[in-house]
Amino acid sequence: MSDIKVLEQRAMEIRRRYNALEKSRGKEPWDAVKLARGFKKDVTDLLTIIEQDIVDRKKISHELGDCLWSVLVIARKLDIDLERAFWTTMGELDNRIDGDAK
Repeated sequence: MSDIKVLEQRAMEIRRRYNALEKSRGKEPWDAVKLARGFKKDVTDLLTIIEQDIVDRKKISHELGDCLWSVLVIARKLDIDLERAFWTTMGELDNRIDGDAK
């Protein structure tokens, strides 16, 4: 099993626990839109920390972890093979860079 699949499994364990918590509170589990909005907040929080004069590495580390968790959960929710998407995108970026360099 690839490392990303291990990360994805752990992310989904936590997402399932959140789903159960939300259900116990009479709320619906988050759909892809709510998950993406949560990711947007995570990225905004990350940017806010990075823009500070004195960068708090512990806070950055936490927010990057939140962002990765969000991406893993959103990909699973939308049935996206994140590992394949990553490698496809890297190939596209290689081609773009090679094309721009000529």
